[in-house]
Amino acid sequence: MEDKRKHTNLHYLKRMWNGDYFPSVKDRFNMICYSLGAVHAVYAILFFILKSPLFAIYNIFSAYLFICTLTVLLRKEAYYSVFVISNFEIALFSAASTILLGWDWGFIFFIIALCPVSFFITYSLPGVKRSFTRPSLFSLTNMMLFIVTRIICDNVKPMFLTDINPKWINAFYYGNAVVTFMSIIGFSIMFSMEIRCKEKELEKNNQDLTAISTVDPLTGLLNRRAMMQILEEQVARTKSTGELFSMAIGDIDNFKMVNDVHGHNVGDDVLVMVAKTIKDTLPEGATLCRWGGEEFLILISKPEVETIPSIEAVRYAITQVSTRVDKPEGYLDLSVSMTFGVSQYMHGYSIDQVISLADENLYKGKSSGKNKVVHSKSIIE
Repeated sequence: MEDKRKHTNLHYLKRMWNGDYFPSVKDRFNMICYSLGAVHAVYAILFFILKSPLFAIYNIFSAYLFICTLTVLLRKEAYYSVFVISNFEIALFSAASTILLGWDWGFIFFIIALCPVSFFITYSLPGVKRSFTRPSLFSLTNMMLFIVTRIICDNVKPMFLTDINPKWINAFYYGNAVVTFMSIIGFSIMFSMEIRCKEKELEKNNQDLTAISTVDPLTGLLNRRAMMQILEEQVARTKSTGELFSMAIGDIDNFKMVNDVHGHNVGDDVLVMVAKTIKDTLPEGATLCRWGGEEFLILISKPEVETIPSIEAVRYAITQVSTRVDKPEGYLDLSVSMTFGVSQYMHGYSIDQVISLADENLYKGKSSGKNKVVHSKSIIE
C-alpha cells in the first residue's frame, strides 16, 4: 500500500514537473499551512529545550493557528483571508523574535522571504485581480518593517536568552537561513510549474481553436478555409518542383430533395456517410474537405489523367452505400449519387481559375444526367 502511494506521488510530481498537472489552490494552501504549522512546532520544541516557555507557547499557538484555524477558513475557500493572516503572523513573529532575541538569530530572514511569496500567492488566488498592487503593498510594508526592526535592534538590547551559548544562536541563524532559502526556492519552483502548466493549457486551447476554425463540425473533414491554405501551399510546392496536381469538386445529386422529403437530420446523416465513403476510398496522400453545403473538394497530387480513375472509384463507391432512414412504415435504405468536376493546375494559373474550371465541369455533369465524372483537357500555359 505504501509503495503504491509512493508511486502515485512520484507520478503526480512528474506530471507537475512536465506542466501536465498542478495542485488546486486548496491543496496548495493546505500544504503551506501544514508546513508552517510544522515549522512552528519544531521551534516550540527547541524553545522548550532552551527553557524559554514564552517563545515555546507562542510557537505552539502559531502551530495551532496554521493547522486548525486556517484550515477552517480553507474549507470556506477564504483564501485571501488565509494569506493576509499568514503574512501578518509571519511578519509579526519575525520582527518580534528579532527584537526580543537579537539580530544574530536570523529570524528577520522570514520577512525577506515574504516578498516573493506574496507575488506568487496573490497571483494564484482565484477571484483576485492579477495586478502588482497588492503584492507590492505587502512587500513595501514588509520592507518598512524590516528597516524599523533593524533600527530598534540597533538601539535596544535583546531581552531574552542573553546568556545562551553562541553555538545555539549560530544554529538558529543557519537554520533560519535554510528555511528562508528553501521557502523561496520552493515557491519559485511552484511558480515555474504553474507558468508551465498555464502555457501548456494555452497551447491546448490554441490547438482546439485551430481545430474548430479548420474542421467541419458535422463531417470531421477539413473546411473550406483550411483547404484554401493547403491549396496555396500546394501551388508554392508545384512552382518549386514542377509536379502537377488535380482537384475535383463533387456535389451530391438531388440533395435538396433528400432534405425536403426526409428532413435535415437525414440530410446530415447522408453528408456524414458520403464524407466517410470518400475518405475511405481515396488513395493515400489525397486531401478531402467539405467545400460547402453538399459539395466536397478533393486534392490529389497527380496529373488529371491519373486522377480520373480515383474519382471514378469514389463515385462508384458512393452508389454502393446507403443511409438507413427510420420511417413509420419501416426502415428505408436511402442511396445517393454524386457528380464530379475535375480540373488540373498548370503554372501561370491561379487557384480560383482551376476551381472555376472544376465548377464548370461539375455543372456540365449536372446538366447532362448527373452521377458522372466530367473532366477537360489540361490547362495549358
